[in-house]
Amino acid sequence: MPARLAIRWHPLAFSCAFILLAALGWQSKRTQEAVLATNQSVSQSLEVITAAQAMLSSLQDIETGSRGFVLTGEREYLEPYEAGLRQLEAHRRGLQTLLADRQYPDLRWFTQLDTHIADLVVIAADNIQTRRDVGLQDAADHVKEAGGKQIMDRLRVLLGAVQLHERRQLSMANRAVSHTVEHSRRLAIIGSLMVAALFFAALWAIRHNLRIRQVLMAAARAGEARLAALLQAVPDNLYAIDRQRQVTYLSQANGNRAPGPGAIEPLLLSLLEETGDPLQLRQTTWCDTSRRRTFEVRLVPTGLGDHLAIARDVTELQRSRDTLEDQKVFLRRVVDSDENLIFVRDQTGHFLLCNNAFAALLDSRPQAIEGRRAEDIAGGQLLLPLLQGEAELLRNGGELHIAELGITDAHGEERWLQVDKRPMTMSNGTCLFVTVAVDMSLRRRMEQMKTEFISTVSHELRTPLTAIRGALGMLLGGIAGEISDTARPLLDIAHKNSERLVRLINELLDIEKLEAGRLLFRFSRCDVPALVEQSLTDIKPYGDEYGVSLAAVLPDGPLQAEANLDPDRFAQVMANLLSNAIKHSPTGGVVSVDLRRDGDTVEIGVQDQGEGIATEFRSRIFERFAQADSSDARKRGGTGLGLSITRSLVQQMNGQIGFDSAPGQGTRFWLRLPVLPAPSPPDATASPLAPRILVVEPDTFAAEQLARALQRHGYATLVATTAAQARERLVEFDILALTLSPALGDESSIAFLQNLRSQDAYRHLPVLIVNLQPQRRDDDDGALRGGAVGVIDWLHTPVDLSRIMEAVRTGLPVDCAGSRILHVNGDPTLRMLLARLLAPLAIELQEAATLADARRLLDEHPYALAIIDLSLLDGDGSELFDQLTQSQPPPPVIILCAADSPEQDGGRALRQLLRSRHDGDELAMMIQRQLHVWPPGRPLNSDEVNA
Repeated sequence: MPARLAIRWHPLAFSCAFILLAALGWQSKRTQEAVLATNQSVSQSLEVITAAQAMLSSLQDIETGSRGFVLTGEREYLEPYEAGLRQLEAHRRGLQTLLADRQYPDLRWFTQLDTHIADLVVIAADNIQTRRDVGLQDAADHVKEAGGKQIMDRLRVLLGAVQLHERRQLSMANRAVSHTVEHSRRLAIIGSLMVAALFFAALWAIRHNLRIRQVLMAAARAGEARLAALLQAVPDNLYAIDRQRQVTYLSQANGNRAPGPGAIEPLLLSLLEETGDPLQLRQTTWCDTSRRRTFEVRLVPTGLGDHLAIARDVTELQRSRDTLEDQKVFLRRVVDSDENLIFVRDQTGHFLLCNNAFAALLDSRPQAIEGRRAEDIAGGQLLLPLLQGEAELLRNGGELHIAELGITDAHGEERWLQVDKRPMTMSNGTCLFVTVAVDMSLRRRMEQMKTEFISTVSHELRTPLTAIRGALGMLLGGIAGEISDTARPLLDIAHKNSERLVRLINELLDIEKLEAGRLLFRFSRCDVPALVEQSLTDIKPYGDEYGVSLAAVLPDGPLQAEANLDPDRFAQVMANLLSNAIKHSPTGGVVSVDLRRDGDTVEIGVQDQGEGIATEFRSRIFERFAQADSSDARKRGGTGLGLSITRSLVQQMNGQIGFDSAPGQGTRFWLRLPVLPAPSPPDATASPLAPRILVVEPDTFAAEQLARALQRHGYATLVATTAAQARERLVEFDILALTLSPALGDESSIAFLQNLRSQDAYRHLPVLIVNLQPQRRDDDDGALRGGAVGVIDWLHTPVDLSRIMEAVRTGLPVDCAGSRILHVNGDPTLRMLLARLLAPLAIELQEAATLADARRLLDEHPYALAIIDLSLLDGDGSELFDQLTQSQPPPPVIILCAADSPEQDGGRALRQLLRSRHDGDELAMMIQRQLHVWPPGRPLNSDEVNA
């Protein structure tokens, strides 16, 4: 081996020399890059020092200008003061921008800097005002006591620390560059010497190879001696069979355990008699019964007419094999008895082990799967969802847990599995993937049954509750005439308890939907102080019932705090906290609400004057049905769900909630929410002359087709592919109308529509739900097809009747007298209530209880507005959409959804638009017709207020 290595010395030396030359070039490039990077760092440090000095100069101008005015009282001395104030904020922002990516100074330094700047500005302004008000002497005394010099000294220290830090950085950068250059120079010298040495070594190796040839000749002569020693050292028994078939020992291992030539000779001769290739290796296993040993015998031809035989003692190996086989049988029985799905795969994707439960997915047996890959198994594509994630585990390690995974077995039955994957590294370095999947299908079916039961119960409870609450509200509003003093308290009791029952049902359903992750959130950018003030206004009548007043503790000056919230869910949180505080405060007490901002968060606190929370109850206060004692529910009412729901809602809105309580001193509940950064000012781009339509469609190709079709009909267009992008377009541009896809990717389309209608700015914005079907198959022309329907609002029960009135008012023209409205609803009670509610509008209301009746009326009359309940006795109300769009003129629609989950019914309803197959120009003309007749909305008159 040394000789062979020596022969290759000279190419190795030459290769190393060239590699070193390349490395020296690379090192030179690195040195150049380091110098350039250091120059950039020096420039940045100089900019920071300059910015700090500019800020200090502005501060000194403010200080000296104010003092000059105090001393002289002349206006011209205020010029440096006013110039410093104008430049200060710009210098402050510039310094913060330069230091944004620096670890020093930290946020605390900026906080101190801003505090001292604010103090200095306030003191300077106060000194100037004092000079104007009381004269020189008193102003001079005030200057001495105000502490402006001390604050200026602190500012100099703060800014000087930054300059000192940057100068240190400059010094360190210079030293680093010097070190790098010196290091590169040394490497260049050393590398050059090494290259020269390698060239000399290559020449020496060539000369040395000539000597090695002589060494090899001597080694060949010693080969026979080494071979003889080797034959004696091997642990196997070696035999030679000559051409006369005589068996002789070459070496013997393990002494008396080795079989003699006479004992093994019959076996070797029988191997020689086997037919086949005479040069092929032949082997067998032989048991020496006299010694109770097992041997593995191999017979190898030498090619010279004789043979060599090797007899290896494999007795212990055979015992290990038998033990391993027993363990495999045991493992097989264990995994086959497990009802969970178990399988093991290697890195190449071959199944090494699986149990009966896993094989049953393919209606097969484990033996038909093991040793094969998924693509080689009949129906193996059904297993692909179970096999995902192994490549990621191989890269990153750890474990993979999938809570729910849907899969279809060979019988077409849907199965839901909880999957755990773990990598297992073997002794040879290979990695195996062990997967255990628990069948959750039965549990999921039970949860689905529970969800369907809750949905059904919700529908059956909410529908009569809507009628009861609406009828009571209309009676109390005087729609049936004056109510006697005797009857009014009874009606008030009935109305309040119907409201209480609605809240109870909503709390139970909210808890269930929160646990299932199905609670609908409509996030938008909201002004937190405005929402808090609205919550206080809404809860005031409730506080008056308990004799408790409300007080808002707000910071001085305007508080800018906007957060990404669902305004309805936030109102629910505030209502829960405020109602709890009111109920736990004594009559004549005060519930105070404080609001303050701390950096990137805003904190809202609700303080009551109750007895406080008992220590033993604090750990359970946010649990479901948690109440301090059994008498608490009877005395104050409630289910104990409010705080549990409140915590879940706050967490869903990325907030935190907690409380501080002391016995006898009341309790303060607080919640913290992340504050959004201030929005950028809107683009001042001039509005186009043509009316602008916003196309909200996740399919970019389909959106562009619709935009071009609308442009051909005289509209300017904008395209948004997500709900978030659509909101940005609505803020930036003046939008005439909006087309909304029923299949947004980042948010439910129904939630987006409901969020728009909850904002005054977009309450009357025309919204047309447009389903686009671009044909992209090779056998199609790629033409745009789809349908469109105008939607005023999407309401789901229990609906406040005033909300229906507001939607109807939005959907009617200003002069609505004599307008014809179609109300399609299978509940006669709700039809009667709505008829009484709309009576003051002097409109013609036509009712239909079934789809058949509605289709007949649509064939007979045109309508200005359609109110459609999705749940009808003979089908889905959304089946009327296509017929509505064909009416002349096409009426906008108000949709009522009585199901528990509006997203599910919303998706089913919007899919009805798939039946419409109008081409691009027809679709654009349909949109144009609907926009021409879209009502502008109308104000509420006094009769409707009373209704």
